Amino acid sequence: MIKEILFVDDDEEILEAARTSLEVYGYRVITAKSGKECLEKIERADIVFLDIKMPGMNGIETLKEIKKRKPFLPVIMITAYATVDTAIEAMKEGASDYIRKPFDFEELEKSILAAIEDIKFKKFEEFYEENYLDIFLKMTKERKGICITREFDVLKDAKNIKIIPLERELKPRKIEEIKREIEENIEEGNVILLMNLEYILNNNNFIATREFLDWLNKKSASKNSKLIISANFEKINAKERQILQDLIVDVHLGIFSESISSYIRRKIISLLSDGGSYPFTKIAQEIGIDDNPKLSFHLKKLKDDGVLEQDDEKRYRLSKIGKEIAEFLKNMKENKMKRPFWMSFK
Repeated sequence: MIKEILFVDDDEEILEAARTSLEVYGYRVITAKSGKECLEKIERADIVFLDIKMPGMNGIETLKEIKKRKPFLPVIMITAYATVDTAIEAMKEGASDYIRKPFDFEELEKSILAAIEDIKFKKFEEFYEENYLDIFLKMTKERKGICITREFDVLKDAKNIKIIPLERELKPRKIEEIKREIEENIEEGNVILLMNLEYILNNNNFIATREFLDWLNKKSASKNSKLIISANFEKINAKERQILQDLIVDVHLGIFSESISSYIRRKIISLLSDGGSYPFTKIAQEIGIDDNPKLSFHLKKLKDDGVLEQDDEKRYRLSKIGKEIAEFLKNMKENKMKRPFWMSFK
C-alpha cells in the first residue's frame, strides 16, 4: 500500500540515516533537502516526514502548501525538543503527527504504521442497498423536495420537487449562483438531493467544492432537512474517483472527521469505549505514548469537540457523542461499512 516515503531535512546525514533505516523495513525512500524540493516530489509520496526548521521555506510553510495540493497526504513533522510548540501548531494545520530529534528508528516505523491506519480509515466506504433516487422520491411524497442536478430527465414526472440545475445552456453554473437559488427555495423539513457531485468537482477546485458541501450540510441542518449526496463514479477516472471518495467520506463524517482522523485519537476513543473513566497517566500507559504535550493536544481536541468529558477528579470518559463515535469505529473495524455510492445526512 505504501510505495514511497518522502523524507525532508536539510541535514544530509539525517537523510542518509533515514533512508538506510527505513529501507531495512522494506520501504522505498526518496529525499529532499528543502521545502521547494519537497513540493517537487510530493506527487510520488505516500507519506512525508518533514523537518520543521529548514532554511528558506520552513516546515510549516511547506506543510500548508502540501495540504493545498494533496489534502489527504499524511505528513509527520520532525522537531527538536525546543520546537514542540511549533509541532503542535503544525498538527493544527493538518500534520498527522510529529516525532522528536534525535529519533529512534523504531519510532519512525510506529509513525508509518499509524499513518497507514489513517490512510485505511480514509478509504472507508459505505453502501446503501436501496437506490438513493428511490429513497428521495419516497420521502417527497410526504414533504417537499429540492433536487440539485444536471440530469433532469430522471425527475421529469416527479411532483412536489423543485429542480435546481447545475448548468445553464450546457455551461456549468457558479457555486454562488446555485447557493442563492437554494437559499430562495429551501423550507423547513425539505428533502434535499444533490446529484452529480463529480460534475461540481470537475468544474471547481477541491476547496470550493468542500466549502459548498459544508455550507449545504449546515444549511439543511438549520432547516431540519434531510440531505442526500450522490456521485456517479463511472464518469470519472481513477484519480478523480479517489479524490471524490475522500471528499464524500470527509463530509459524511462531519464534525466527527477531525475527532477521529488521527490514529492516536481513535486509540483513545477505543480505550474509553469500555465505559470507564481514566486519568491522563493511565491513558498514556494504555495507548503507549510517553510524549505528554502530544497526548495533551489530542485529549484537548477530543474534549473541545465534545467527544470526551472529565469528571470532578479530572478523569476522562466518553460523552454521549463519544459513545456514538466509538460504535461507529467498531462497525468500521468489523467491516460493516462497504462501498460508497450515496451518502445520507440527518
